[in-house]
Amino acid sequence: MALGLVALIVGCQKQDEHPPFLASCDNSNCPMLPGIVASVGGAGAPSTTSDAGAGTLTGQVLLLADDSFVSASLFSQGAKISADGANGTPVTDTWNGADPFSLAGVAQEATNWVSVTPNLVGGDALVTYQAVQTSAVQSVNLLLISGPVLDGIFDKVSALRSSNFGQIVLSFRSAGTGLALSGLHVTMGSAELAAYRSGTGWIRDDGTATTDASGLVVFGNVQAANATGTQTVLVTHGSTPASQFAVRVVEGAATLSAVTVQL
Repeated sequence: MALGLVALIVGCQKQDEHPPFLASCDNSNCPMLPGIVASVGGAGAPSTTSDAGAGTLTGQVLLLADDSFVSASLFSQGAKISADGANGTPVTDTWNGADPFSLAGVAQEATNWVSVTPNLVGGDALVTYQAVQTSAVQSVNLLLISGPVLDGIFDKVSALRSSNFGQIVLSFRSAGTGLALSGLHVTMGSAELAAYRSGTGWIRDDGTATTDASGLVVFGNVQAANATGTQTVLVTHGSTPASQFAVRVVEGAATLSAVTVQL
């Protein structure tokens, strides 16, 4: 039976669950925030459009601190937030490092690729894209990936990160338990390399690697996206037929998503 996949961006939830992309959270009611819905069994990608009109997205910006992609802290520098607008053009707002942003006129879509662009070009924080299901949520903590953290992963697999390509960070979790999911093999044809978390380190995929108990995979130096703005990721579990979903790839930027897998 083919894998069923639903990708989620995680804002805050109970800290004892320790999912990837978990930001520090003082509010016990912090929600699990849905992101993209993937196709199943090689079927065509589901539509990401919606006729729900315009909405407002609010939240904070956090910087992921290490290669566990769990710890995050408030990003104290300024940044620009951008998303697809309901009128067909992008909408933007600014993050001042402290006060919640408020992004008005956002298209209410099943998948809206929201970007955070730090004001400081060339700093530690990379331009970061993440999928947000704006048709379902109105509040989200947006996350930034650290360039030095990615460089550390590249070092561990004897590779160099190129600013001419995109970088992708994915975390896979069980739909049934919400916990990180091991035993998955993940491929992305447009990537120069795939690195899998292995214990406290990282290994380069030799064609047989699978996710460990963290469920983390990094695709490095990914070709800029095609006309659709996305590239395809394939997931297999043992002899199960591959399932696929699409991620945004932008030259010089990073993309992250948690992916919930129904086995």
